[in-house]
Amino acid sequence: MIAPTNIHPPKNWQDFETLCLKLWGEIWQIPHEIEFNSDNSQGQQGVDIYGLIDNGLSFYGIQCKNKKLNLIDGSPNRLTISDVQAEIDNASNFKPALRKLIIATSLPKDQKLEEYVRIKSLEHAQNGNFTIQICFWEFFERKILEFQKVYDWYLKNENFHKVSSISVLFSGGVSEKDYHPKFQRTINRYTTQREPPVVAPDFNRLFKDPKLNISDFQKSLDDYHRLRYKASDMRMPQIEWQQNCWFSLQLKNTGQKVIEDFKVKLVFDGDFKQVGAESRNQIFNPGFTNNVKEYSNTYRALYIEPEQNILVQGEAISTGSIYLEPSMQEATDVKLNWKLLARDFEDSGTLLIHIQPKYHTVIHKHYVDQIEEEREEQVISLVRRTGSYGMMPGRGPNYLDKESDYNFE
Repeated sequence: MIAPTNIHPPKNWQDFETLCLKLWGEIWQIPHEIEFNSDNSQGQQGVDIYGLIDNGLSFYGIQCKNKKLNLIDGSPNRLTISDVQAEIDNASNFKPALRKLIIATSLPKDQKLEEYVRIKSLEHAQNGNFTIQICFWEFFERKILEFQKVYDWYLKNENFHKVSSISVLFSGGVSEKDYHPKFQRTINRYTTQREPPVVAPDFNRLFKDPKLNISDFQKSLDDYHRLRYKASDMRMPQIEWQQNCWFSLQLKNTGQKVIEDFKVKLVFDGDFKQVGAESRNQIFNPGFTNNVKEYSNTYRALYIEPEQNILVQGEAISTGSIYLEPSMQEATDVKLNWKLLARDFEDSGTLLIHIQPKYHTVIHKHYVDQIEEEREEQVISLVRRTGSYGMMPGRGPNYLDKESDYNFE
């Protein structure tokens, strides 16, 4: 039989409390119903962590005592009976009343304290109060090995031994991406002030009027051609210029153990329309596959299911293309929350997508008869560009204008 590796206590009380929360969340099988107790001016009533048991009908509490093994003078550190009794008394004030209290400490076993707690627990039970259990570090060393997720988390954070670890980043090795999707801001201005129509310039004036200002004539000609261009442009097909944010991810095994039988769930949180994955064209690209899959019941989540379901140490895989259709209205941040599920290993993290739209402003004037009818309305939409679709499906439209024809701000 191979002896278990010694596991050392945490270096600080924060890590010890988190360890307690994760470990008893698994022991009690309530990983999502266990929480830190809020502090206030009256203290925490002897409870650092509490959990809902029996479908929410009972409360268990944990008091955490992370202690250094030795005092400054080198003598062993220890909990006293009065320390334990003080915590029991404090826990009596917790509301609603506890059913069980755990006193968890990073110190080694103390036979006298164990005996005292057994006696007090029996007294409490006979009087209808909460039972009491004290758990020394030997309990942690034994129990943590039974729960692989907690074991991996603890070793990873304490940097003790070989652990599983993964990084999930955007292609290029970054955790944040900036996008500037381009939209049209249409301002419909309703006014009683009418402007004179633009008419074709009289070319005969070039020869008959010696005082003609050539610059004014050229401006008139430009205005006229611009009006004609707009009119003819409206008769051409108008195609919406899609502004999806495209990206791919890179998954790398940064740990010291092989990651097997894994998939990654991607949940997007923020203001956007939908997310999706690039799909194959049955005619022109029938062999295309994407390791990013779409759910059938949501447009806000995807999942990665790699063909080779094993990732050895130091190796990385890239995903297929993913798109996010942004909101048109204003700048926003979208969180990409990823969660890896593997054999004996879980991990999670968050990436950020910064979306800062740019707008091409178009003003349309509408004439009204009454001043009371004057107003201004604004509409945000996709840019409709002049173009046509080619003969090859899946190749996208052929735009007849240029992006430089637009002024995006």
